[in-house]
Amino acid sequence: MSALPLVLEVSSLFIIVFILLHRYANFQQQNKLILTATFISWYFSFMIVILLPMDISMTTYRQCLRDTPVIIDNQTDNQSIPITKCKEPYSIISPKYLPVLWRIIYWTSQALTWLILPFMQSFCQSGEFSLSGKIRGALISNAIYYGSYLAIFGFLLIYVAIEHNIDGPKLKVIGITASNTWGLFLLVLLLGYALVAVPRSLWLKSNTSFRLKLLYFKLAKLHSEKCEAEEQLEDILNEIRTIAEKIRYNHPYRSFVDIIVSKCPESFRNGLRRNVEDYSDYNQSTYDRDIPSEKTLVKLHYALIKSIQIKDRTSNEWYLMVEEAFQVEDILLNESNSNFKFMKTIPFRRNFIMDKVCNSTLEWFFYCIFQKYFMRFVSILLTCLTIMVIWSEMTFFNKRPVLSLFAIFLNASRTTYNYLSIEIIVFMTIAYLSFCAYFAIFKIRIFNYYYLAPNHHTSENSLIFSGIQICRLTSPLCYNFLGLVHLDSHITKDENIVETQFTSIMGHMDVISVISDGFNLYFPMLILILCLANFFNLGGHILNFFGFEQFIGDEEVTQDLIEDGKNLVKREKRLLQRNDPESQNRHREVVERLRNNYSSNSIRSSNNLLDSNTDSREINFGYQQTDQNSSSISFKNLVPSSLPSYVSSKFRAKEYRDIPPYKDFPNDEETRGINSSRTKNDDFVDYQSGTRFNDTFQDRLRTKKSENIRGIFDDV
Repeated sequence: MSALPLVLEVSSLFIIVFILLHRYANFQQQNKLILTATFISWYFSFMIVILLPMDISMTTYRQCLRDTPVIIDNQTDNQSIPITKCKEPYSIISPKYLPVLWRIIYWTSQALTWLILPFMQSFCQSGEFSLSGKIRGALISNAIYYGSYLAIFGFLLIYVAIEHNIDGPKLKVIGITASNTWGLFLLVLLLGYALVAVPRSLWLKSNTSFRLKLLYFKLAKLHSEKCEAEEQLEDILNEIRTIAEKIRYNHPYRSFVDIIVSKCPESFRNGLRRNVEDYSDYNQSTYDRDIPSEKTLVKLHYALIKSIQIKDRTSNEWYLMVEEAFQVEDILLNESNSNFKFMKTIPFRRNFIMDKVCNSTLEWFFYCIFQKYFMRFVSILLTCLTIMVIWSEMTFFNKRPVLSLFAIFLNASRTTYNYLSIEIIVFMTIAYLSFCAYFAIFKIRIFNYYYLAPNHHTSENSLIFSGIQICRLTSPLCYNFLGLVHLDSHITKDENIVETQFTSIMGHMDVISVISDGFNLYFPMLILILCLANFFNLGGHILNFFGFEQFIGDEEVTQDLIEDGKNLVKREKRLLQRNDPESQNRHREVVERLRNNYSSNSIRSSNNLLDSNTDSREINFGYQQTDQNSSSISFKNLVPSSLPSYVSSKFRAKEYRDIPPYKDFPNDEETRGINSSRTKNDDFVDYQSGTRFNDTFQDRLRTKKSENIRGIFDDV
């Protein structure tokens, strides 16, 4: 009997959850109490992947002890030693520890999901300025939340009171049943999405061209969200500026305004201090008519917090997606590379191992060969698991014959008491079910507000929301899996089965027959319908019909958004290349060479002017005559010609976009030449008029003011 495997598994899970939380949360700025509660909710929910295989292997061992006769060895005089043929599993622990672990995990998860985390969520998103106000607001907002569940619990309580006599154990089962029923409903919805989305996302990522088009599409939509978030924040800041000018230093509400201003960006705070002279006295009769109420300031405070979170999240998501688009563009270009070396147009981030051990050749094989086929291989394996899960969910209630594939595999291992294969089968199955359910929570964006953004940009509200939903799935996942493998005696109606420690602690949900014999058995069959709807993208077509742009085939809207996203990536790449040190060095080299050429040409032209036999047509070293009728040629009649054309002729540049930016201000002729040479999809600004040369698709859809798009001379 050794607890070493359990200690290693629990410690490894602790490190994994900590790294995962660090990826999404900001440890330095966010509330430590919220981070601790989120960590506990994730950690206890993920622990079922460790405890359930151990529980089932120990249950199999106890089943063996009960079914196998024990032989008494009486070779000694005073002692009789029982001998059994049952072999202990390698991960066996004391029987008294596992029930304690299950109780801690279950009741902690229930307390977090129904009491603690909802209160903390309302508390952190409250716009009140005092601690008592935040607590009062959280209690009021949760009154409706708790009232709906109390109504459901009361209905079940009345139903049980009519059918049975109510006592303490039945009351506990009613509460567990109400919680698990809601959790099972949520679990079926999430599995219906993720069982198809997980393998399909890997398969589509292996197609580089499709992946790039999808990134262009997402970038075009994200650009609109980013602009809208910036505009919304700007409107709120303008309102705060107006209120700050009205509420002076001696007003009773000035402390509230100071709290609001402290949450604003630093540039706004600095500008507000310079513009607002807070020395005039407060006159109650003059200002009270225009000064907002405390309730209005509370709403403004909440709106500011929400808009800043959305703006930071969309900006972070924008830069991460643009960087991914740069990388996928490079992969697509290098797939046809015949020298087997990965060439980069834009440097992108890699992990530590890739930086240390990979050269350009290994990098080419990894990105262009290995990654593609590895993702396809994993996608095929996950597709097989998805089909097995759907089939087992549709047939697990059938006892004779056993049709559930996971029940067949597990029964074969339990017959031979192969504990290693038992734990592997249980671990792989429950891990895949948990991964699919949690994948949907981590990826689905709800009302563009609850979203787990990587790179430490997830808000406290979204972290708490994820903890609430994950805790609600803990118990339903265990109940559903035990039903799939026929280890729930109230589903199989087999009284000879030894119950798991989880079932002995939680009990059976058979007090309410409608739920135990109806909902719990047949509602999981809805997974098949949801998976088919997700496979044929029925939800995407419905959203697209109502005006929400979705990535659907060759539709005109989709193609326009892809082209718009492509232009946005080009613009970001140009801006990045301007700020790149290597590009700046090349720019300085070109400018220096231009200066040297201009100087040498000027000297040669001045020497030629001294020769009376020199024809004026020979004096053309990058200069042109301003007066064509002038018979005498002097330096006053010579002005620089178009610099882009001169650089093109000297350095064989194909287009003006290949030329680094220069310091000289363009004249009218140069500006007209540049504007006339633009392509159809160019998104530059007309330098003289300040208007867009060619609007993109998103600008035609956007009704609000659009983001100022930089021109080619904006950095000069």
